[in-house]
Amino acid sequence: MIIDGHIDVLFALQRQQRSFSRESEVGHVDLPRMKKGNVLAAFFAVFPKVSSYSISRGVDYWFQLVDNPENELLQIKRIEDFEKCKRENKVGAILHFEGSGGLESEFHNLRNYHKLGLRSMGLSWSNLNQFATGVGNDEMRGLTIEGKQLLGEMEELGIIVDVSHLNEKSFWDVVDNTSKPIIASHSNAYSLCDHIRNLKDEQIEAIGESNGTIGINFCVSFLSSELNKDEITFEIIKNHIDHIVDKVGINHVSLGSDYDGATIPTAIKDISHYPILLKYLEETGYNETELNKIKYENFIRVMKDCWK
Repeated sequence: MIIDGHIDVLFALQRQQRSFSRESEVGHVDLPRMKKGNVLAAFFAVFPKVSSYSISRGVDYWFQLVDNPENELLQIKRIEDFEKCKRENKVGAILHFEGSGGLESEFHNLRNYHKLGLRSMGLSWSNLNQFATGVGNDEMRGLTIEGKQLLGEMEELGIIVDVSHLNEKSFWDVVDNTSKPIIASHSNAYSLCDHIRNLKDEQIEAIGESNGTIGINFCVSFLSSELNKDEITFEIIKNHIDHIVDKVGINHVSLGSDYDGATIPTAIKDISHYPILLKYLEETGYNETELNKIKYENFIRVMKDCWK
């Protein structure tokens, strides 16, 4: 079984006008393909652009999806819910905000969203907001005073901090201002592919030192700066896994596909292809204990450390 650290299916379903409960040739994720991929659960990203309205609209669509019995989803709010997923043969859905834009400075709506099940959040998408600075923006601007206060509120509530999409200054401000494990839900190794969204070795080491984890992203541009989607092999994906393992160990690497939010290699073209990748990893040196850490155990550990 697998926990995927980042999928953008909520946005894709709205954009593509397709059903989640029926298998499609469009997009990367739906219920049948998640079950074929042996996916136990995933972090479902709500993309709050800049206003509280866009957050509330995204959360409303989230509940339409989760509450529809045809979709066979179970919202994950606590660790015990994973066992319920397995018993009921459902897919676990974890509510994640891909950015904090639109949250109120007093954090009233953050507390309300936590009550509704928000369990993970990035402080910024690749933009600039009142709390943090995303990649590609002012390199000297990191977290604001309000952003540091937001970190404290997230820690108090038990919301996992996701540093994917943050610029380096914001990243290090997070490291300096939180005591909980940090995740990069969908990022790769900058040493292997020098994309601005990837993590430099010292960032990888900081996440490891926090006892966090890094979800390997299948976005073509984050895997290789030279190869196209038809040229990227499982070996390229494994190289990023290997690099993180070499730097910080097997306890700090996971899977964060970015399905339905990126151009994906043909070799792993949708979420049903996870077993093929895992078979390759097994055949090329990873044992069952190590694979279980990559597949789900590392994320579970972070949840246990952060959630309340």
